[in-house]
Amino acid sequence: MLPRWAVAALLAAGTVLLTAGPVRSLADQDEHIASYDVQLDIRADGSLEVRESIGYDFGSQERHGILRTIPVRLPFDNDHDRVYEIDEFRVTSPTGAPTEVERSEGGGIASYRIGDPDTTVTGLQAYTVEYVVRGALNAFEDHDELYWNAIGNDWDVRVERPTVTVRAPAAITAQACFAGPTGSSLPCEALGQGQGPDAETMTAGQPAGLKAHQALTVVVGLPKGAVTSTGPVLEERWTLRRALTPTPMTGSLATLLLVPGLAAIGWLVGTRGRDRRYAGLTPGIVDPTSAAREEPVPLAGAGAVAVQFTPPEGLRPGQVGTLLDERANPLDVTATIVDLAVRGHLRIEELPRRGWFSSRDWRLVRLPGGEGQLRPYEQLLYDGLFETGDEVLLSSLKKQFAARLQKVQSALYDEVTAAGWFRGRPDKVRGRWQAGGFVLAFGGGWLTFALSRQLHWAPVGIAVMLVGATLFLVGRRMPARTARGSAVLVQARGFREYIRTAEAEQLRFEEGQDIFSRYLPYAVVFGEAERWVRVFGPLAAASAGATAVGPTWYAGPDGWDADSFGDSLDGFTSSAAGTLSASTASSSGGSG
Repeated sequence: MLPRWAVAALLAAGTVLLTAGPVRSLADQDEHIASYDVQLDIRADGSLEVRESIGYDFGSQERHGILRTIPVRLPFDNDHDRVYEIDEFRVTSPTGAPTEVERSEGGGIASYRIGDPDTTVTGLQAYTVEYVVRGALNAFEDHDELYWNAIGNDWDVRVERPTVTVRAPAAITAQACFAGPTGSSLPCEALGQGQGPDAETMTAGQPAGLKAHQALTVVVGLPKGAVTSTGPVLEERWTLRRALTPTPMTGSLATLLLVPGLAAIGWLVGTRGRDRRYAGLTPGIVDPTSAAREEPVPLAGAGAVAVQFTPPEGLRPGQVGTLLDERANPLDVTATIVDLAVRGHLRIEELPRRGWFSSRDWRLVRLPGGEGQLRPYEQLLYDGLFETGDEVLLSSLKKQFAARLQKVQSALYDEVTAAGWFRGRPDKVRGRWQAGGFVLAFGGGWLTFALSRQLHWAPVGIAVMLVGATLFLVGRRMPARTARGSAVLVQARGFREYIRTAEAEQLRFEEGQDIFSRYLPYAVVFGEAERWVRVFGPLAAASAGATAVGPTWYAGPDGWDADSFGDSLDGFTSSAAGTLSASTASSSGGSG
């Protein structure tokens, strides 16, 4: 019957058995281990020096060598792994067998491939394997202990005459030895200890040998304090849940980063990204006296928008669209194309379908003259459309218009900024803030990964990442209008309200001016083109500058009439905006 302390040792250390052995496919029963002598020296510092003398008989089989596998990481409890640190691993061969060592590790197992991949050996070969293990001992209240699987159960061959010798830095107070299959409590057939009260050596063996996949385990008890360090060496086991779960420290630190970070972003949006307006003046006055005072636009309660029956003076549809949403969108450029057609600089011709299921296409034709001088962004667009000739198919722009569109958008941003409507060029302001947010979020993501792998401080990195993501999201709101820009914006919104609510009777007195066509590009920018055509389309044929089949600046295929104009215009604006969007990755969305 085992002593009480040995049973306790078995129960306490049974989860940390160290198994060693080669992975070998046995093809010949002559292959076996002729002798296996293990010497374990417990050092005063608590480390374990291992020396294994293995006489491996390969028989007639040609082998490259042997494979030693040693567990270096085993589960200890719910949260930790026990780690065995293997150092000073070296191999020699008294018989001259190749002793090159190739180490690999996976699944908590260190594998040492001993031999030469270009050389084979047969017959009986001797190998001496030496290494040092740290963290192998266990500490109990009244003694220290070594519980060691000296010969592991991974050998695919039988082991003859296995012996184990343990030498300690102090007298061995108790000992035990087990042999057989995994989990066996059968004692070894031979067990001995040095004589005298200070005996520091223990020997064990199994004269009958071990069958394949059987092991030999020794247990040695030492006086408390016989070694300066025992074990186990524990490392916290990484899990996603533990990495993401905040502790009082990490939660507090994450809060200290997140709350002030979000507060700082809110302050920046309220100060740097907030529009200004003229204080004490009727909204919409663009040129007040020099003594006019400016103030931030209220976050709420700015007042209702008064309807305005004309566009802001001198503003083209592309400018209005950019002022409204702070973006030079493809829809703004599409509205500019329609505006150039209305003013006589080009004509839009709808081509007949080639088949029932074919898509529609349009031809743009350059026209001489035209109303009004073109603005810089309009000139860039006009020249870009007709770069290859006086006629161009809308579908052909998808592959060749990207660089030209970017120039048009850049010029449009320059124009609204030069007009004094924004405190900085909107796309660059937005880009700078979003770039800063992206860098911060990316850094937070990297920090989350690094801290979670090493310290389980993922909440700290997540806090930084959230601050960066928030900054990236609010970066789109950072372009800020000046007081002058806010005044023009009021006019633009008032005109948008008119486009949204006007009825046919309100336009009849102005039919001679073809208000329908003149305001149509603005309706495109406001997203109200369909309603505008539906309400005022019937007046187009009777208005000055139009024919019985629609506006003079738009030509349809055979059989086309004014009743089809609404559908045609919707198809053109959708196709044009889609074509321009497809030509560049930097544009998205729409005005209105």
